Amino acid sequence: MKISLKISKNPNDMKKIRLEKKYIIYASILLLCVIIPALPYIKVKILEMPFIASLYWCILIGIMLFILPWLYIPVKNPVSRYLVGYGLSGGIIFIALKFVPGVFMKKLGASPYDTSISGILVNALTIIPAITAKEMIRYYSFASACKTLKHKRTAIFLITIIMCLVEINFGNLLSIKEFKELFIYSTQILLPIAAKNILMSVFVFYGGVLPSVVYIGITQLFEKCFPVLPELSWLLDGAIGIVFPIVYAMFISDHVFATARKRSEDKKSDVMYLISLLVATAFAWFCVGVFPVYPSVILTGSMEPLIMPGDVVLVHKISNEDEIYELSKGDIINFKRGNIIITHRIKEVFKDGAGNVSFETKGDNNNAVDEDKVQPNDIRGTVIKVVPKIGLLTLILKGQDKIPEGVIDN
Repeated sequence: MKISLKISKNPNDMKKIRLEKKYIIYASILLLCVIIPALPYIKVKILEMPFIASLYWCILIGIMLFILPWLYIPVKNPVSRYLVGYGLSGGIIFIALKFVPGVFMKKLGASPYDTSISGILVNALTIIPAITAKEMIRYYSFASACKTLKHKRTAIFLITIIMCLVEINFGNLLSIKEFKELFIYSTQILLPIAAKNILMSVFVFYGGVLPSVVYIGITQLFEKCFPVLPELSWLLDGAIGIVFPIVYAMFISDHVFATARKRSEDKKSDVMYLISLLVATAFAWFCVGVFPVYPSVILTGSMEPLIMPGDVVLVHKISNEDEIYELSKGDIINFKRGNIIITHRIKEVFKDGAGNVSFETKGDNNNAVDEDKVQPNDIRGTVIKVVPKIGLLTLILKGQDKIPEGVIDN
């Protein structure tokens, strides 16, 4: 007896499979639409035609709103509706973290962008459509992955990687030849891009498109439209760009999951994240000289054996003219000579007939005094403490910096 088995296929299941395939195709095409403008040749052309680029992004927004079937990420949490406020506050905090050190250190410079009324309008019209379309595509891709794929986390991770890659200038990256330059570029550019996109993915996954657009919109509009911008060192700029987005992403994730915990535990968690953020901010500001005492890394052996290469000296900032006149022979001062920061001991104090002072300096380990006298405007502060060896990484990175003419090093 011959038995034949016929497998029947449910029409609803087949329809569901076809829809899921369509969602994957739609998401893939949208991601391709993000990748294409990031290609080197097209990217150059887009910079020359900003309104064409804005039209391109607006068309994509229209397609997602009115043509493609809209998908939703299956995250049900009452906290998600408050994430727009987190996006707003996060953007303001991020700007403050960068701007406040620039104010205190007097490291503010004119914006390289057109900040006239027409320039601001053009910048806004080019920024807002681009970030809105990209974050909508991020959301649609996440929703498609959650709806159709088994390995959802892997898909979300890969989508975030793609959103990072389209922001990288590979021409600049491939032109780097030295490890030091690569380290600086990674710290100031690559890692902040990755950190920012992690935060954007957290915003989009838990709160939708709007929180992400609000956060990135505030930060980019400030950068492109504000007439004065902070000119921070690459280390501080990179540290803020890496640490804040990661800490803030952790804070938001924990806050979303906190609905399963007691309210008292929620408050405790919020306080801990706030304290962590404040400590990280205070440390960053301390490193760049916002406070009365700041650190400075010693790169040479000119002050051996008291201060060795790789040691960090704590410097009390000189803030008024009276403190300059109180300096005396034997004090160790931190001063500028060109673009180099030097720490040497005062050998003699000179005062002319008009009462103007200047200082002759010498490294303890040098055979002769420095050729040029130090003027009051060049003095940053006096050394109050030596902390051994904690600046070795900076020593490695800056070890090849040229010592300015007139300052003897051994």
